[in-house]
Amino acid sequence: MTTAPSPELRTVLVVGNADQPETTSGAVLLSRGFTAVERVETLADAAARLGTTKFDLVILPIGSATTEELSLIEHDIRSSVPFIIGTAANATQELILGALRAGIPEFVPAPVQSEEFDVAVRRLLRRMEPAPRTRGTLIAVYSGKGGLGTTTMAVNLATAIARQQPAVRVALVDFVVVGGDVRVLLDLKPAYDIGDLAMKVDRIDGELLSSLMTPGPAGIHVLASSDRPEVQDLIESSATGTILGQLRAHFDVVVLDLEHYLSERTIGALDAADRIVLVTQLSVPALRSTQRTLELFNRLGYPPTKVQVVVNRSNAESPLTIGDAETVLGRRIHAKLPNDFGACAEATTKGIPVLVHEPGSSLSSGFVQLASTLTNPPASIDVASNGGNGGDSRKRRLFRLGRV
Repeated sequence: MTTAPSPELRTVLVVGNADQPETTSGAVLLSRGFTAVERVETLADAAARLGTTKFDLVILPIGSATTEELSLIEHDIRSSVPFIIGTAANATQELILGALRAGIPEFVPAPVQSEEFDVAVRRLLRRMEPAPRTRGTLIAVYSGKGGLGTTTMAVNLATAIARQQPAVRVALVDFVVVGGDVRVLLDLKPAYDIGDLAMKVDRIDGELLSSLMTPGPAGIHVLASSDRPEVQDLIESSATGTILGQLRAHFDVVVLDLEHYLSERTIGALDAADRIVLVTQLSVPALRSTQRTLELFNRLGYPPTKVQVVVNRSNAESPLTIGDAETVLGRRIHAKLPNDFGACAEATTKGIPVLVHEPGSSLSSGFVQLASTLTNPPASIDVASNGGNGGDSRKRRLFRLGRV
């Protein structure tokens, strides 16, 4: 008689009362295969315990964590455990970003609620799952600072991919879910938007997706953002995973235009992405923002091959060079797109991509070349050398390399 294989057993270390109420968290953990829970009083106790015993998950309180305690998490705890969930009664953007910098990828409000806690646990578990062999490629276009041209980048990359591969189904999704500009750049008047999809998230299939998307240039399918503020609350972590999973299942390539801050929705999209196009410019504010973003990506465990750093609006008059940018970021610049304000402004006025407005321009050529690399398997990305010109010392001090 053949016996069924036992489920994978996972262990948990809880610091203080971070998982309260225990009946709620315990039920979720047990349902997800976490069968052994051990408790310690302090973060120092947790660090010591992790030095002798392997755990799959640590749950710890971060609401009152001091700078020294966050440093302990970053240097002694994070390296010893694959999963960490932080909890706090009062969540602020500053608190969550501080936790991310310390290497805590998931946050749950305290006292924990069953659904929110389960979403966080499932999202962590998905990061360990191998990617399905057959699914659409998800390309996320992101910058931690507004005004760098991410929407223009997303629109033109989607158009370029659709032109290069006419048989491929391409979706362009405005994941700036309220007030996004994809519909503006393409002069679209969609009958439906992402809010309509969110309200039917439990019934999404290929037919529903097709009915809610708007035709765009080169045959792309556009899922526009909403004008209704309440949609912000509809599309959170669980809905994000469902929407992106269904898009992947029904399109060969999905290009996402993301918000400029790391909400749960944005992190969920970045987690799911096969490629991240991280947009920057040759300016001090843009590169400092990109430097911080790369550090956060490192904390989130993204491999270098996943992130493509692209300099947008490059011109010969900039006091900074590509070499300066590589020194500051510690990464090779994957692509450089020229500054062509006139072509972009005219294309926006006409409601068409730059690729359609001026297909022979150097900017259009840049979009085409970048698009051709994004649907191929990731290649090795070198970390840039920090050696170089003697004048680099001023720029290093300016950007405070190695700090976030």
